[in-house]
Amino acid sequence: MRFPPRPPVKRRRAGLVVALAALAGLVAGAGGTAAGMSLRDEPAPAPRPSATPAPTDEQLLLGDPTAPGVEPPVGGGWPSSWPTFVSTEPTKPIKGLDGVGFDFRVPPAWNCEQVATAAAAAHYRCGGGDAGGGDLIVRTCETPCTEERRTALRQREEAWGLQWTRSGPFATWAETTQIDGKRMYGLVYVAFWRSTPEGQIDRQLVVRLTAPLATSDHLKKVVNSIRDETFTL
Repeated sequence: MRFPPRPPVKRRRAGLVVALAALAGLVAGAGGTAAGMSLRDEPAPAPRPSATPAPTDEQLLLGDPTAPGVEPPVGGGWPSSWPTFVSTEPTKPIKGLDGVGFDFRVPPAWNCEQVATAAAAAHYRCGGGDAGGGDLIVRTCETPCTEERRTALRQREEAWGLQWTRSGPFATWAETTQIDGKRMYGLVYVAFWRSTPEGQIDRQLVVRLTAPLATSDHLKKVVNSIRDETFTL
């Protein structure tokens, strides 16, 4: 029996080399295609958010009250029975607060710390000890500071939902003995005054204080001290 002759070894090896080279080319081509598809399918980077504009004076220092005072204010004048600091009583002078424009007196344990400032406004938190304390805010009221503008500013202040009492054409106040269901004294005073003598009404003052009922007179004395410095006829 005769067997067919074997093909030359060199030729077989050459064919194998060609086949392997072709396979390598296919793998490389597939890899390149996948890489290209991966690059094409990759999502574009998200655009950077634009810079947030700096808050204005109004945005910085106007609140968003949960219970503003009830409008319009009712007549009632200023409580003559509220106590004032007497000359023999120990007090602390508060002077030179940036952006405030007036000095006043407080109980000895009180301090005033700056919360925020802007070009035309300032916010301080005053208080200490068991005498309570709260917010002191001064801001510009654009001239002419009309009744409509004064009302709009007043409506942006927290007043525990109380009825405003009018004390002259440029001041209102409200007080309570219960805050958030708790027995506590609260006093809020909003006034408009002149930053320069004989000038136009151009400033708003907000004083909002709380204290235990037993020390409520301290708040009344502080507000009377401030009112003496800013009272506008």
